[in-house]
Amino acid sequence: MGNKSRHSFFAMAVGLLLLTCSANLKAQNVNAYPKDGKIKDLKGKVQEDIVVAKDGSGDFLFIQDAIDAIRVYLPKPITVYIKEGIYKEKLLIPGTITNVTFMGDGPDKTIITFDDHTGKNKMQTFDTYTLMVLGSSLSFKNMTIQNTAGKVGQAVALHAEGDRLVFENCHFKGNQDTMFASGENARHYYKNCYIEGTTDFIFGSATAYFESCQIHSKSNSYITAASTPDWVKHGYVFNNCKLTADQDVTEVYLGRPWRDHAKTVFINCDLGNHIHPKGWHNWGREEVEQTVFYAEYNNFGLGAERTSRVSWSKLLDSNQASIYFPDEVFKGAHFQQDLLGKPWYGVVKDSSYTLNSATVKMKKMFPLAKPVLKDTLIDVDESKVSYKSLSYRDLEARVFESNKPNSKGVGLILVHGGGWQSGSLDLLVPMALELANRGFVAMPLEYRLSREAIFPAAILDIKEAIAWLRANAALYNIKPDQIYVLGCSAGGQLATLAGVTSGSEDFFPKKDRIENSQVSGIINIDGIVAFDHPESGEGTLAAKWLGGSLTDNQSNWKNASALTHAGKDSPPILFINGNQLRFHAGRDDLREILDSYQVFSKVIEFEDAPHTFWLFEPWFDRVIESVEVFIANVSK
Repeated sequence: MGNKSRHSFFAMAVGLLLLTCSANLKAQNVNAYPKDGKIKDLKGKVQEDIVVAKDGSGDFLFIQDAIDAIRVYLPKPITVYIKEGIYKEKLLIPGTITNVTFMGDGPDKTIITFDDHTGKNKMQTFDTYTLMVLGSSLSFKNMTIQNTAGKVGQAVALHAEGDRLVFENCHFKGNQDTMFASGENARHYYKNCYIEGTTDFIFGSATAYFESCQIHSKSNSYITAASTPDWVKHGYVFNNCKLTADQDVTEVYLGRPWRDHAKTVFINCDLGNHIHPKGWHNWGREEVEQTVFYAEYNNFGLGAERTSRVSWSKLLDSNQASIYFPDEVFKGAHFQQDLLGKPWYGVVKDSSYTLNSATVKMKKMFPLAKPVLKDTLIDVDESKVSYKSLSYRDLEARVFESNKPNSKGVGLILVHGGGWQSGSLDLLVPMALELANRGFVAMPLEYRLSREAIFPAAILDIKEAIAWLRANAALYNIKPDQIYVLGCSAGGQLATLAGVTSGSEDFFPKKDRIENSQVSGIINIDGIVAFDHPESGEGTLAAKWLGGSLTDNQSNWKNASALTHAGKDSPPILFINGNQLRFHAGRDDLREILDSYQVFSKVIEFEDAPHTFWLFEPWFDRVIESVEVFIANVSK
């Protein structure tokens, strides 16, 4: 940014006035829906989905025309589809535009570009934007927003001041001041985005959450320049982001304070070796060291070393870091739901449990352990599917199958762990690949975690996935009566509960499909089967999923225990356990019940294996072999 005077509110007002006077850039409306060929007068009345296309196949040729035609304060959400093309437009979305999703064809296909900068026509920083967003409750997906002025001074690509703004899979390209994420009470959510720049290329006063983004530095300088107001609790939060740089860049600071109370936090981020050892800069003003809040937690990479960090930055502990999730950061006096009844920032996912975090913990207990990193195999094909549609999103799964003539005709649903709150299906991709390589069809899935929906939502999801795989058995060369469910840790608890509640309408209310959710066997890998049990050590995480503590919600703690439901109709179960006894809670009691009904069960214990052993060698292959032998025995 540089000279602070250029950021005056007067300059901003002048810029907006000039824009208003020159907004029409060779405007042209097409006003024809390609769906039916009928001509409609859209201007000033639009309250339904519309299409922008440079080739004339949509409703508008220009994005600004589409924006100008939208009804103010829409009573229901609409989508503006922006088809593939390079749109050289300087765009303004006024504060009267709300509840719109702007959907592109992908960051490499839908590109919004302009080239204003502060050295052009006496422009101030806030005049230089490519896209200015003043409206609220807006989403932008699958597009690039760029300023191509080059390294000529301040040149903003995105100027965003509205509240409840979501940017997903968007690329923001520029140099100095690429992104103005601002608005004193504004909340922004950036997910899976790419952001590049040189100096202060993420700056402003918004509460902005950056989830799984790539932050790329193009020169030795500063990434952030927050101007968080004193009365705002959170400024910029970066979670699970990857910080990269051009090859010749070696000294980049995480941030410096544009205003006295700047707040910026990096959590679970991969910090490249271009990050300056000091981490943070005071912008030449020692007095701000007492007022800013700059903090880090659980970062990794060559730039995460804190030995030389400035003394006035903070290192959070796990309790302090636990508040840095979107639903906590975005808390306020305002409603959190959009018009569809879901949080405006989307589904909250806890990324604290990953292969990296599991590896750090495992190395402390078993230094020789090696994480299994398979992500592809030549002889295995993969397809991504949506197995269940909710009102606001689809639940996804990945299906792996061998492309060799070795099919066993058996399908496995794979359920990841993470304390019912964290984790992802990607954790079980190496296992799915190896099972597929051996002739099984393996389907790791996502399910609703406790921050999105509490018990019994996850069980309903898993049963829906079983029914989906059975309905598509012929497509994957599976025998419909040969579907198993496998889960690890919390996923083991879920898999076992899903398996032993076959036929229960309480856990699968679709009466005409109850039989479709049944399984031929269960593989429980270090998952408990009883919550209220002398061997159980479950506490806060279980309480979040079960809707309260044992004292507050005893019925859920009992109902969520597979031990409560096991009986004569339960399928065979294989338990694969490590050396931590609390993850065996209820196992032996459940086996006694199965024995009384002559239902087969088996226990395999790895006495040298800490929890999460299934993700690591030397245990990974032994787990796969145990699963293969169990299914072969049950099939007989």
